[in-house]
Amino acid sequence: MSLPRPRVTLHFAQTLDGRIATPGERVVLSTPAGIQLAHRARAEHDAVLVGRRTVVIDDPLLTVRACAGPQPVRVVLASALDLPDGARLLASAGRGQPGGGRVLVVGARGRAPDGARARLEARGVEVVVVPASERGRVSLPHALAELHARGVRRLLVEGGGAVLTSFLRARLADRAEVEIAPRLFGDTALAAIGALGEAPRASAIDLREPAVELLGGNLLLRGEIGYPD
Repeated sequence: MSLPRPRVTLHFAQTLDGRIATPGERVVLSTPAGIQLAHRARAEHDAVLVGRRTVVIDDPLLTVRACAGPQPVRVVLASALDLPDGARLLASAGRGQPGGGRVLVVGARGRAPDGARARLEARGVEVVVVPASERGRVSLPHALAELHARGVRRLLVEGGGAVLTSFLRARLADRAEVEIAPRLFGDTALAAIGALGEAPRASAIDLREPAVELLGGNLLLRGEIGYPD
């Protein structure tokens, strides 16, 4: 029996060779038009989600600033609840704090210490602990069910690469919006998407009826995600 979940859109920027960053370093690939599009996407979704590593490296606010619109719930997957104390999104986590909507951190059962939970909750963060996956990470179906129970019907997933890959491997992503910068980083940089399983090339995950448009000096590719039978 499948658990209830929101509709999931993957939204990220990458290079021509499918890279999103150099190791341990924040890299801006979006054009100004791409940044505005990303903020509009946040405003159109009930929640925006990233993984712990994105918080550590990019230190995003995950708020709507480049356009008018409501602030989404900001969700972080952090199995051990070990977010940096100085993370910007934590500074605006409490209700009534300026700068953004609620912050929800999702941990994995057996890996989320009570002390770490207490520290986050003291900062105004909502914490939920769900079952762990076979790899000891947050179980995505259970995390999505928790979001659905909290009223999230449209979820925007911005990264990083491990999180994007996990959603695709689990067939939990419905749509993708990919901004492609005309740059090459090479194979020492971090890939946007990792290994997706053992499916043969002929039945690979694809975009159904994709649309392409210019986004400043970049390209935007978007469409519904199709999975092999």
